[in-house]
Amino acid sequence: MKIKKHIPQIIYLLLFLLCLAIVFLMGRLEAPEKPGSGAVPSASESLPEPSEASEEEESLADREPEKEEETIPGDFEKERGKPCDEAGKESEAEANIPESYVPPSIMVASDLHYISASTHDGGGAFLRMTASDDGKVNHYSDVLIETLVREAISQKPSALVLTGDITHNGERENHQALAEKLRPAVQAGVPVLVIPGNHDIQNHNAATYFGEEKAQAEYLKTGQEFADIYDEFGYGQAFSRDEASLSYLYELDDTHWMLMLDTCQYDDYNRVNGRLKEETIKWAERYLTQAREQGIQVLPVGHHNLLSESRLYTTECTMDNHLQVIRFFEQYELSLYISGHLHAQRIKKHKAEPGVAEDAYGITEIVLPPYSIPPCQYGWLSWKEDGMMEFQTKKADVAAYAQMQGSTEENLLDFDRYGPELAKRILAEQAKKTITAIPDDLKEEMADIYGQMYYDYCAGNQMNRDSIYAARAYKLWERIGPDSRYKKEMGQMIEDVKQDQHCWKTENKNVDK
Repeated sequence: MKIKKHIPQIIYLLLFLLCLAIVFLMGRLEAPEKPGSGAVPSASESLPEPSEASEEEESLADREPEKEEETIPGDFEKERGKPCDEAGKESEAEANIPESYVPPSIMVASDLHYISASTHDGGGAFLRMTASDDGKVNHYSDVLIETLVREAISQKPSALVLTGDITHNGERENHQALAEKLRPAVQAGVPVLVIPGNHDIQNHNAATYFGEEKAQAEYLKTGQEFADIYDEFGYGQAFSRDEASLSYLYELDDTHWMLMLDTCQYDDYNRVNGRLKEETIKWAERYLTQAREQGIQVLPVGHHNLLSESRLYTTECTMDNHLQVIRFFEQYELSLYISGHLHAQRIKKHKAEPGVAEDAYGITEIVLPPYSIPPCQYGWLSWKEDGMMEFQTKKADVAAYAQMQGSTEENLLDFDRYGPELAKRILAEQAKKTITAIPDDLKEEMADIYGQMYYDYCAGNQMNRDSIYAARAYKLWERIGPDSRYKKEMGQMIEDVKQDQHCWKTENKNVDK
């Protein structure tokens, strides 16, 4: 009776075991045999030789766990919803498509003469310094630098290059504050490359301005202090540095180098005039030889001028050994040298001697305008795919930056009007003080034409000789002050700027020859 009671359970168990046996047998019949699974091939059969594809698959399989650990943004969204083999093929095809090469472009500015708001209070001493200056917008210096950095971040050049006189008078506090102002550009992926100007190191004119007092300020005493402050702005990224100066080489890409030249003299005391050291020339020569052999374009940049660019400023502008440097650059058929220092936008091509054909090779110099003086211009230089270069000046859009910051200052929001008017007024007032014995309205008229001409001279704007000569204000200068300094300067300015100085491009591929 007990056995009969458990017969149903036993039957169910036997049926379950039978099902398992059938499933196992069917799986064995349908599954292909694998090497090493227990099946032994006959003497007439041989295992297939491993193909290159199978070796590659095995190698990829070995690396698969490493790939799973990596997270690449965007891959999941791109391949979701597609078979794995199709997604892999598409990714491989995309990887094999060469990216189109875009030659570099650089944003170049000079003579920032940055003065931090922490070094003055806008009082009497500061106002007197500004009034005796050459039109700088000193009280908005912070805004000007912030605008420059913002435009660099927006336009994304291959580098923002600053060619010296980056501080007011080399004050340590101004250098440190400027480095902080420049840092957002680097953080946004725009390299910043700096070199010193004659204002930046060993400058005993370093000062602060509070109330009615101008006080001595701490200044940088050595080039190493400069390099330490600006380590992340060229010096720490250079692929070669000159041991004798603050010169260095920076690679924009595989075929374009920046030769950042320290032309200043500050080892014993600060000099206004510049010179390129013999040791620096020897250091650069080795790399220019290499660049020529490898087809690399090199752009030299320095603070002091290479060519005589001005009838108005004839001393302490060109390097003391500029003729030697010209020969050195032309030995390697360099197309262009960029400088600052002059406080005037200029473009000039070197001629070996009078009468040389206009299309004959000679190095061109672009002197950048002072960014600190309205219209607050900087330069934009771009290389083309055929090796040519193009340059143009641009005005910093201070008003747009002020509006973006939510400023309510009318002077900033209308800076295109305010800036030029301020610069002209500063220079006009200086000229006006020298005019005597005539009514004030005529003094004002004479002073205004000088201020306008000086503004155009610095900005590189074309001057019309005939219209200036015909102006009543100019005729007053001829009659009342024919031998005055200001009358002579106006004549020199007219001769210097007979056409706009805002655009340039190489005449032929690679070099002007």
